[in-house]
Parts: sequence; structure tokens; C-alpha cells
Amino acid sequence: MTRPSDEYALLLAAPTAVDCELAKNLLAVEGIPCLQHGLDRDFAELGAAVHMSVSRPDLFVPKAAYERAKQILDAAWGRDEEDEA
Repeated sequence: MTRPSDEYALLLAAPTAVDCELAKNLLAVEGIPCLQHGLDRDFAELGAAVHMSVSRPDLFVPKAAYERAKQILDAAWGRDEEDEA
């Protein structure tokens, strides 16, 4: 699969639909734009929820905002660097 562009960094790989929407909303409040990118599947007739649960696109942010976006999600979801080790 191709990446959207070199100006974007992968923030979340194949998040669930709920995690993706939560992340997008948290980042939007902070003024950080997001881009979803993944394989396109033709499930539009089944609705957005089904499409997201099956396709699970990656979530990208501008490279310049990556560290701040990661900090926002880590703080909101109660993660710290020890959890990732």
C-alpha cells in the first residue's frame, strides 16, 4: 500500500473505528489535521461503521505535528513510555 505523502507520518496503524474517531476528535480540538489512508473496499452501502470496521485505514498526521499528536493521545489514553517498553 502506498503512503499518502512524505509530509505525513503514521500515527496509528489500523486503529479500530472507535479509536480512530476518538483520535481524530482529540487532535482536531488541538488543531492537528488527520488523514486516513488504507485499502479501499466497497462497503459504502453498509454504512460508515461497517466500512471502518472492515477496512481499518491507518491514521496519519503531518510530520511536524507527530510528536505533539502522540503526546495528546498518550495523555488522553493514559499511556506513558513505560507502557510501550
